[in-house]
Amino acid sequence: MNRFASIVLKNSAFGMAAQVLIKILSFCFSILIIRNLGAESFGQYAAVLAFGVTFSFLSDLGLGAYTVREVARFRDQPDGIEKSRRLYGNVLTLRILLSAVTLVIVVGAAWLTGRPLIMIGAIALNSLGLFLYGFQGSSEALLMGFERLDITSMAKVFNQLTFVLLGGLFLFLGWGYYGLILATLAGIGVMAVACWRGVRSLNIQPLRPDYRVWLKLLKASLPFGIIGFALGLSYRFDSVLLNIFRSDAETGFYNAAYNLVFSTVLLSNVINTALYPSLSRQSINDPGRLNHSYERSFRYLVLFALPITVGIWALADEIIPFLFTASFGPAIPALRIVIWVVPAMFVSEFFGYIVLISGKERKAARAVLVSTGLNVVINLLLVPRFGIFAAAAMTVITELVLVGQYVWELRAILAGFQLRKSLLYPVFSALIMGGLVLALHGVIPLVLNVLAGGLVYVGLLAAFQVIGRQEMRILRELLSRKAREAAQ
Repeated sequence: MNRFASIVLKNSAFGMAAQVLIKILSFCFSILIIRNLGAESFGQYAAVLAFGVTFSFLSDLGLGAYTVREVARFRDQPDGIEKSRRLYGNVLTLRILLSAVTLVIVVGAAWLTGRPLIMIGAIALNSLGLFLYGFQGSSEALLMGFERLDITSMAKVFNQLTFVLLGGLFLFLGWGYYGLILATLAGIGVMAVACWRGVRSLNIQPLRPDYRVWLKLLKASLPFGIIGFALGLSYRFDSVLLNIFRSDAETGFYNAAYNLVFSTVLLSNVINTALYPSLSRQSINDPGRLNHSYERSFRYLVLFALPITVGIWALADEIIPFLFTASFGPAIPALRIVIWVVPAMFVSEFFGYIVLISGKERKAARAVLVSTGLNVVINLLLVPRFGIFAAAAMTVITELVLVGQYVWELRAILAGFQLRKSLLYPVFSALIMGGLVLALHGVIPLVLNVLAGGLVYVGLLAAFQVIGRQEMRILRELLSRKAREAAQ
């Protein structure tokens, strides 16, 4: 197994093992939150978080993503550690200063849009997390640049455990979503300390910031910031509009469905997070095999995205009542629409990283701005009238427009992909699985239906030789490597 595959699998394994555990825990806790708060209070809580996400790019301006790429590129140079320390000190200081500006803007936006006083207070409290994220995000970017995703994954475990434990306590005490925000702040604080200690273990400390390079640094990171702004806006702007123009309850129904979508994107985020620094490094050290790495990564993302999408679409009317009670029935049609964004989100994140690795971050920023601009304009026109159905449809359309732009930009690379294995066979297998799941719908219990569909899908992939000996060999080598490490 080549070194690139080894590093990516190691990082994916650490990230997957840690994040699967915490996501299962946090997913179960999110169900408890929705059941405890009810549609209206959960709608307010979702809107509070949406306000924060919409403006959070201002506290970063792309500095995090820029740091990951640059550290991954120069870390093996003789002066790599010194460069890392210098960049760390400047990024950390800039992010703290930007967080202060962002807090004022977020609270001002909540006041100008006429949010109730209780929500404005919650938005202000939630925005204090920007300072903690500035500290944590700067440290995490250094760790990711050094491909120490094992440390960042464990930090996220600590974060989620703290949130769940304290959040559960505060819900029990009747503190509502204010208690959840306090638990969030505590979790971010714990994660920040863990990432700081991880950076210290690499013998890296921030050097005194040099304000003379700040303008140059911000100029270089701005395309990354624009991407972050546009993505945050396209993912959460609809929730803000629903809360302003429709109702708290409708916002709650939509976000119950939307939370399921983001839970499924866990796998994409773990794999892509592991791929980004590794591919950035390979683009310098082994560019000849880069396209091969791109193709296999794309294939695996598609393999996981399709059955999730088709399965949830087919079983939405069983999944929603099972998770959130029958009172969340209005979320079912929204889920059946918005779930189709999952394959596009899996692919768009990966394609975006390819564009960034190629040094074309301005083109990536332009693509995201186009799709987000479309999202904002159409949502402003349709959400006030059609509510969650317009929001769900525009989420899917926005992501498809983004993928289309990336495909055009990367057409020379994608032309070399074996689309039969990477796309056609997985689509066919997912459709067959979907037909089986629909046929068994209402006949057998939900859990058994999901299991049967999964087995059929994997069997078809093996029959079409989409997965086979190479995947088993990579898995065996990874497991044997972990066994050797454990024995040492």
